[in-house]
Amino acid sequence: MRIAVDARPLEERPTGVGRYLDGLLSAWLRAWPSDSFVLLSPRPVHVPASLEGRVSVFPSFALPGTIWLQTAAGPAARRAGADAFLGSLGILPLASGLPGVATVHDLTPILFPEWHSLKNRLGFRPFIGATVRRARRIAAVSEATRRDLVAAFPAAAGKTRVVHNGVEPEAPGPGGEAANAGRPYVLYVGTLEPRKNVVRLVAAMETIWDRRPEFPDLVLAGGDGWGMGGFAEEVARSRHGHRVTLSGYLGAGERARWLRDARVFAYPSLYEGFGLPPLEAMAQGTPVVGSSASSLPEVMGDAGLLPDPTSVPDIAEALERANDDEAFRRCAAVEGPRRAARFTWAAAAAKMRALFEEALA
Repeated sequence: MRIAVDARPLEERPTGVGRYLDGLLSAWLRAWPSDSFVLLSPRPVHVPASLEGRVSVFPSFALPGTIWLQTAAGPAARRAGADAFLGSLGILPLASGLPGVATVHDLTPILFPEWHSLKNRLGFRPFIGATVRRARRIAAVSEATRRDLVAAFPAAAGKTRVVHNGVEPEAPGPGGEAANAGRPYVLYVGTLEPRKNVVRLVAAMETIWDRRPEFPDLVLAGGDGWGMGGFAEEVARSRHGHRVTLSGYLGAGERARWLRDARVFAYPSLYEGFGLPPLEAMAQGTPVVGSSASSLPEVMGDAGLLPDPTSVPDIAEALERANDDEAFRRCAAVEGPRRAARFTWAAAAAKMRALFEEALA
């Protein structure tokens, strides 16, 4: 089969959905090399190294993303000879004429519109209902996301399947300077945006530093997202601002090295459709503090700690236990990789391909 893909997430510095496409399509082509993918986007597509020479990039009009998807993407997919369309961002081109499968990562533009820019809301909310009706099949990246989708759109129930994301432990990059100059650190990796709850994470660390000046530093690794204006300045002015490092985006090998060497990985998110960074940390054997919200208990199981993300004291208590409790740390070093190994891109690709076979039947 030949599948057209909304490839807008394949940016120079890919985040969640871009990395999803990298892992999914790479595993798919390893298992079914006779299938093919054509990547469509109104802006330049940065093809991951794992997909170079294995996918086609088809020219398309340079338009705003939502307008492009609903006007130019469908005709481009047909000109490229596609049999079906993958809506990687949860929305399909509604007039494409091709069978469509949408991947829904989360329902935050509907459930928590205050966490999104107007642009993001307008690109999702007006089209998700019609996508549910038009899609032949829908992939939800977790059972939590499937429940949210069906609660909002009951018509999704019969056509939605859970297809968990996968994780492939990355090899740490070559040497260089020691992470955090060799000082122990708690690490967060992800876009800095309201739902990631980094403001409460910083507050929890400060309550610990007030009592325990020797407690590890905090490193926040990730690009700036929407809705966090002034955050860096607030951190710099805080009473423990010198203990917090905003490192910016980490590339693959660098990210793996920082994950491996962290004393604790912290991800007390208020809502996740799946939650890939905690799973990547677990794959490295690093103790993880996640949260009790949405999909994180489903993904992390009992291999990490799951505090109430709305409670700064709960987050602080979990951080201290993850750092201090040697029995827990030994367990995390064993159970974390074991848990992460249950989520593979090979399994995700097999389930997605089955959905396309159903869609094309």
